[in-house]
Amino acid sequence: MDYGYDLKNNILHIGANQAPAYDIETNEIGVCSACGASLSSISYHSFNDSLIIVGKCPGCNSIYANVYNTDWTWLDEIAISHFSKKDQGKNSSCGTSQEVDESSANAALKLLNAIPMKQLQTIFSPAEINAMFARAKGDDCVRQYLYNARKKYGTFEDVFGITINV
Repeated sequence: MDYGYDLKNNILHIGANQAPAYDIETNEIGVCSACGASLSSISYHSFNDSLIIVGKCPGCNSIYANVYNTDWTWLDEIAISHFSKKDQGKNSSCGTSQEVDESSANAALKLLNAIPMKQLQTIFSPAEINAMFARAKGDDCVRQYLYNARKKYGTFEDVFGITINV
């Protein structure tokens, strides 16, 4: 399903549907997958049986939709395109697909499997390691553990010279 976001009107586009914001509040919600800067929420949406927080990275201007179930259990993070009202006619696809690119997922899993567990355990907690492997496999994971792990990627690279991007 394609996702897009109208920055001017705070409307989340999900396929052919629109989900207007029910709240516009700024909170720190995680770490940008692209550059590692802190993500800040820009709007909150409800769609079907999902609660979605749209966050924007001040570092690289990436926008993500963090999808939760109604119990606020994290389900997925989706990179989405953003556009202003004047761009809507030009951008009918409105973003990237929710499905994870299989080749990049396989590459991430191969990378994690190639790293000795002792090295991973030096920097990451067991819960963070489990979250990274689950994310690389495309399985559900606890968002907070993945968030904590992503904050440590730079340290891991400094110590072991291996770049992780899961």
